[in-house]
Amino acid sequence: MPIKKLTYIIVFLVLACVSGKAQMSISFLSTNSGIISTPSVNISGSSKCLVIGGSAATLNIANNGTGAFDPTCQEKPPVADTTRFSLSLTVYPNPTRGSTMLKAAGEFDQSLSCLVKVIAIDGKVMLGQMVPMNKVKAGYMIDASHWAQGTYTVVVELMNKRYTLRLIKI
Repeated sequence: MPIKKLTYIIVFLVLACVSGKAQMSISFLSTNSGIISTPSVNISGSSKCLVIGGSAATLNIANNGTGAFDPTCQEKPPVADTTRFSLSLTVYPNPTRGSTMLKAAGEFDQSLSCLVKVIAIDGKVMLGQMVPMNKVKAGYMIDASHWAQGTYTVVVELMNKRYTLRLIKI
């Protein structure tokens, strides 16, 4: 039955959009050439882009009365404050026998996260993890106690920049 299917689709879309603040107008073309429409549905949360097209109809979601979104809609992630940005990274103790601390200093947005990777000389990734910058500023502990002796590269990726440090395990 098309009405049951329509109900399920509307419920699914409402549940899928509960994190967005949007207004929905939905129209479906039925098999007998009639149009089934629903009144606007308000959903609270943050704005999202959503356009769903199918063989029967399309769904446009308008955000806060600013207009209908279309396939060119692009959600823009929050922008960090980059007007004042400086970053200095240190790894200590270096050389180490066990654990070492990665620490950041400078002016940067502490609400961001960075990718921390430790790569062995043979290319094996020993550690690869997203770490909040406030933890790196406080001192992020890297446990190297089970790694073989040798030279490792610590790579920190933040705001499309890559910072590298050398770590020696003895």
